[in-house]
Amino acid sequence: MIRSLFHSVSPVHTANANENETAFCERIPKFVEFYTISAGNKRGNFPQYDKTIVVMQIYGYFYHHKICMPEYRHDPLTGRWVIIAEERASRPNQFDAVDLQQSTQNKQFSANSEMIASATNCPFCRGNESETPGEIDAIRNSDVFSNSMNWETRVVPNKFPAIHKMPRFCEKDDFADLFGHRIEPDDSIFSYGEPLPGFGAHEVIIETSRHLMSVSQFDDHEMTNMFLMYRRRLSALRSENRWAHALIFKNVGAAAGASLPHTHSQLMAMPFVPPPIMAELRRAAAYRKKRHRCYWCDMITFEHEATPSRVVLETERYLALCPFASRFPMEVSILPKEHVSHFENLADDPLRELALLVRKTVALLEKTVYWVSGDLAYNMILKSCPFDIDKFHRTSTGYDAQDDSPSEDAYHFQLTILPSLAKAAGFEWGTGLHINPISPETAAARLRTGVQS
Repeated sequence: MIRSLFHSVSPVHTANANENETAFCERIPKFVEFYTISAGNKRGNFPQYDKTIVVMQIYGYFYHHKICMPEYRHDPLTGRWVIIAEERASRPNQFDAVDLQQSTQNKQFSANSEMIASATNCPFCRGNESETPGEIDAIRNSDVFSNSMNWETRVVPNKFPAIHKMPRFCEKDDFADLFGHRIEPDDSIFSYGEPLPGFGAHEVIIETSRHLMSVSQFDDHEMTNMFLMYRRRLSALRSENRWAHALIFKNVGAAAGASLPHTHSQLMAMPFVPPPIMAELRRAAAYRKKRHRCYWCDMITFEHEATPSRVVLETERYLALCPFASRFPMEVSILPKEHVSHFENLADDPLRELALLVRKTVALLEKTVYWVSGDLAYNMILKSCPFDIDKFHRTSTGYDAQDDSPSEDAYHFQLTILPSLAKAAGFEWGTGLHINPISPETAAARLRTGVQS
């Protein structure tokens, strides 16, 4: 029965794979409804597991016809989740093109970076707009036409996505209904070997048309545009009502996982809250329930007033510090002093202040980490409160039915910068405990010295 339903969208009948994928996905809700009725339940509210079987059969057909789609896979014993995305193996690596080698010393080569900058084949440079998928959003100084050259900041779908944005299917409530029992820790122990379809949005944010490598090279306008677009994309994805959580991250340098040198960020939105984020939120909710205060607000007060030895930089609205339990050498977190849960709710003035503080912090790290040969590689991670978490995972956040406090009262957005100075090795992989050779107190002291010099 399922096979006959898919006959009209078989690759034999559709020449273009992307067109086939779109047609395929648009029909999924009809297939679920048809299967429900044919199963003898005219009302459509058949058991959750039956719905999952339908979607898994549909997904299996995807693979039968060699339409490569990603999957969320789960180890129910450890609670670890992974994304299987074979399409990512096709990503180009321009660092290899100029013989940039990712060594155990995390070497980056400034001279080679300049060599790449003079190349004309960078897909993120102005004039090469046709080398990327169609534009999602952009900041332009005058031209209003999409995909034209006159842009300052540009957003496109990732050409080699880790997760796929499926048209008109699987809003976050649908995903919770279909697969919620696979995600909740108490139930997921019984779901070994059952993948989840890799639904999600994966975008690339090209912060500037100039061929730069690090945000320390940005001017004020470029830094502000970068964070304005972060806010804009989070707001847009939240309004779609399809996603439960989104993460923005930036990989700079080959040692940090970047495949292209032209500065860019990535955004990944998912229809469920990743369990590690959920566990963090659950603990923060339990803290607020007992203390009636935000965990991060209390932590900022403690770091600022009781133990300022880990504070690196401070502005009117933000504190940059080396976390007490830093996983990596010279790790720095930036947090707002006032409670702000969702980054997309940030007003213009505090947004600009954060943007300039991030640039100053990165420049300070690049100046202080003198023992690295060449450019400093680093990761930047912006963690904001999940979208409408109380509607999606109310019982998972640690609140009881009588507690009306929204989870946004418990969560506090934060931005973390992780220099690529140490790699996880056998002990870290085996235990989950990171060995950090530079204490956060020492790291902060070195960074403060750099501010004064």
